Amino acid sequence: MAYVPGHKADVFISYCHEDDVAWIQRFKNDLENALVRKLRARTKPEIFFDKEDIRAGRKFDEHIPACLEATGFFVALVSHRYNTSTYCKHRELAKFLRCAPESDRVIQVWLDRAADLPIGDAKAVEFADSKRAFVPGTNEYSNALLSVYEPIVDKLDKLYAASKMIFLAWSDDPELENEREHLRQEIEGRGLRIYPKAIAEFEGEIRLRDALQESSASVHFFGATVEPFAEQQLRIAVEVAVQKEQPCVVVASRNPAETRRGPAGSPAPIYLEQGNPTIAIANAVDAVLGRVKRDDPDPQATLGRTGLFLVFKPDSDATLGIRTRQRIVNRGPFEVIEPARSAAAESRYDQLERAKAAVLCCRKAGRKWLHDEFEALNAAIAMQQLYELRRVLLLTSPEGTNGFELGEQDRLLRSVEELDGFLGELQRAAT
Repeated sequence: MAYVPGHKADVFISYCHEDDVAWIQRFKNDLENALVRKLRARTKPEIFFDKEDIRAGRKFDEHIPACLEATGFFVALVSHRYNTSTYCKHRELAKFLRCAPESDRVIQVWLDRAADLPIGDAKAVEFADSKRAFVPGTNEYSNALLSVYEPIVDKLDKLYAASKMIFLAWSDDPELENEREHLRQEIEGRGLRIYPKAIAEFEGEIRLRDALQESSASVHFFGATVEPFAEQQLRIAVEVAVQKEQPCVVVASRNPAETRRGPAGSPAPIYLEQGNPTIAIANAVDAVLGRVKRDDPDPQATLGRTGLFLVFKPDSDATLGIRTRQRIVNRGPFEVIEPARSAAAESRYDQLERAKAAVLCCRKAGRKWLHDEFEALNAAIAMQQLYELRRVLLLTSPEGTNGFELGEQDRLLRSVEELDGFLGELQRAAT
């Protein structure tokens, strides 16, 4: 099964069997591994690669055309031999261009810089210098591979998202309808589609059931009063989800002790009066669709664990950071969340909503780094409205704390041993 519904192959690799097949096999494996790591959803991409010598054992007209008609990207490994191959250029490449004339779906991997490129306006990535092809594992090879898989990941993720439809349940409560509209904008901003038609209470269960069958996930809103239509939408959604054998129902409620929920495996109800519920609900929808980056942990593996956001400066406080991380894991059940290694604070803290506390560790990094990181953390808290998140400064040096305003629920700790007491507080609160 391909990553994008409707595809027979997400990537078709076309190459000449007289070229260095061992190198080409390594390229195929490295490309596949990169896609598995970087694509958002957990469905494995399908790469067509005729390593079983399909050309000798099967007829082209019976097997290849159907695949090329339903392929996302065509990757041509260009060399002198490729250019003189009737099979590669006149059957595979020509057939794909007839089916998909857009040049942005063709990537030319240049194995020999002396060889002509078959398509002048299609993306070409140099995988060779004037002497030979780049050696796998080198910086030149890795940088070239990045130029190949980045556009593939971007396009496949967009196609995957566009194939999913989300049903947002309807409510008579004006405030819940306002939250529904915020969520609609957020979900559409992530490339997903909203079920296009409004459904009213008088239209009956058949319309509802058909809409939920057509949708990949549904979100249901509940307020302080009982709404029969809201209850009906959730009931049918759960029945459809059980039939599909998919935990695709998300419940959002103003009641912090909400007991309504989807079938087994569905996320816990989301409380609408805390943090940023729009982002929390959209993230839950991503999770039930499997749209979690493969570099991120499996959502099922973190159930029942208290999230702790851990920040330290790797180039100066790696030892302290590793010790602190291990301390937290040993005192579990905790999930340690670390920031993305990017310069932009807003992207470094994009998983902050999963945490109950943020721990900033500092021993050798210096006051300026600590101050800047503390300000970035506070900005992220304000931006995401995570006002109940607890802040912890773990300072194992005699560094002063002037300029750091901590609240009653926050902590200043001077050793990893003192951290144990704070972790105990979180465990008792979770219990």
